[in-house]
Amino acid sequence: MSSLAAAALRRAATASGARSFSSSGAFSPVSSRLFSTDAPAAEAGSRDHDSILEPSDEGLAYGRFYSPTAGGNRLGKNMLKTDIIHYLDKCGLSPDDVKIDYNRGYYPMAALLKFPSKAAFATALRQSAQLGRMYRLEMVSREQWDHKQSLDGKAVLLQGVPRNAQADDIERFLSGTNYEPPPFESFIRPGIPEPIRVVLVKFRTKTDAINAFIAKNRSFCLNNPVSVRVIQ
Repeated sequence: MSSLAAAALRRAATASGARSFSSSGAFSPVSSRLFSTDAPAAEAGSRDHDSILEPSDEGLAYGRFYSPTAGGNRLGKNMLKTDIIHYLDKCGLSPDDVKIDYNRGYYPMAALLKFPSKAAFATALRQSAQLGRMYRLEMVSREQWDHKQSLDGKAVLLQGVPRNAQADDIERFLSGTNYEPPPFESFIRPGIPEPIRVVLVKFRTKTDAINAFIAKNRSFCLNNPVSVRVIQ
């Protein structure tokens, strides 16, 4: 073999070895191990993230608290949110967790309650059972809670307003209180011996509504005594 042919063979062998080394390095066991360890770590991180977003079994629960009567469900018209919290004192309720459910005539029919957990609702069931037949508690959906708007103690009901009283007569009756200006919501409620005119007045704060109750309850509008009740 000539020296030129031998040199050509050596160059060819060297180039083939370099290509072989490059290809084997690209798919080396070290590289595959790196990819296999990265994937489980990413999956574990994803699982941890998903577990944070999953709702807890101890989520909120909602209930309806009422007194069963022969004519339908009712709640005492003088019952306060704090009274209900007192009855269910082992359930962790606050005034913001209670909405009074009024009918169109502003008679209180029930209270909607938001419990911090299902366990708290179960505790309330046991406590309401201890009250005997006075009150009942049943579970309701979150939609019922969300749908119910609350006046939140920032309104009063004027009962016994003369039927001929105008808006300025009512404003004179409310003089000295921080009420929201007219129009007022007014309707007629059945009464004995004759129907009673009722007017709903809204205030800017709970304190304003309470002050109006203290100052104006049993005061006179056009010579008619008017009772005042705070709407929760």
